[in-house]
Amino acid sequence: MEKVQENRCPADSGLPVIRGVNLGGWLVLEKWMTPALFEGLRAPDETSFCRELGEKTSERLRPHHETFITEPDFAWIAAHGLNLVRIPVGHWLFGDKPPFIGAIDILDKAFVWAEQYGLRVLLDLHAAQGCQNGFDNGGIQNVCEWPLYPENIDDSVRFIERLAESGASNS
Repeated sequence: MEKVQENRCPADSGLPVIRGVNLGGWLVLEKWMTPALFEGLRAPDETSFCRELGEKTSERLRPHHETFITEPDFAWIAAHGLNLVRIPVGHWLFGDKPPFIGAIDILDKAFVWAEQYGLRVLLDLHAAQGCQNGFDNGGIQNVCEWPLYPENIDDSVRFIERLAESGASNS
């Protein structure tokens, strides 16, 4: 087995070593990561959270999006030798899927901060329409309908295409 050189993958690859961190609980809610956000609600996941709060969703969720991860966090991540952030996103990111609220503007900021601090970004469609895993982190707990309906798969493809064309992914 070839020894890994500092800051490099095996000598024949020429690729940099990835040292990353997950920014979960920010743009896709996971109750175990942010229990205070769910206080007073029965909701176990983001779909239920948005349905239960209705028109008040933005009042509670928007401040979370704006403060849970901020520019100083990106500076800290870079200062501690990491070079990549993984950002989970939901199929509602663009704000066109009620009852969810969008956060593409927040993701745009994340790309600016990442570039400013020399970080790479790995986007993760963590919550696809219909939920791909049946867990809360897929957007709706105890539902796993993503593979059952071709329109869900088509929606995921369209979402990824749209994300690729957006300002966030081109920063």
